[in-house]
Amino acid sequence: MLVRKATEEDFTQIHPLIIKRTEEFGLPTSHVPNLKKFVEDYSSNSPKFYCLVCELDTRIIGYVTYSYAYSSWIGRSININELYVLLGYRDVGQLPMLHRLVNITLELKCLQVKCSAPDNTEFSKFLVENGTSVMSKEDGYSLYNLEAEGFKKLGAMPQI
Repeated sequence: MLVRKATEEDFTQIHPLIIKRTEEFGLPTSHVPNLKKFVEDYSSNSPKFYCLVCELDTRIIGYVTYSYAYSSWIGRSININELYVLLGYRDVGQLPMLHRLVNITLELKCLQVKCSAPDNTEFSKFLVENGTSVMSKEDGYSLYNLEAEGFKKLGAMPQI
């Protein structure tokens, strides 16, 4: 298994996963940008988001999209937009992607990672089990935060 930066070509495999995730949440797929828009937003001179993929035998089984943020009172941080791994591979794919993202966070001297996720899901349980704290809850979603102590736990892992 390999966790690496996505390439433009990877979006032919990532886009169907995004559609699948949307369907799993019972959301309309008509709101999902098309493949061309994803590639354009990812590869522009000023990328709108960044992406890592989890690959097993040349097949992409998961992805994490994220962006950078800045707060005048905290400094640099990373916002996870989505972290998704196909069912059946989550036990081997989610944690390595989170490790890699924490390593990126440490390399860039960011002070926190934030993520919003629906309550009472497999993913929300995964976040709490791996060092995040709940900052707020609203309308069935929680805002999760991972700071320095959690970085030490997760960032100490070898890069994948």
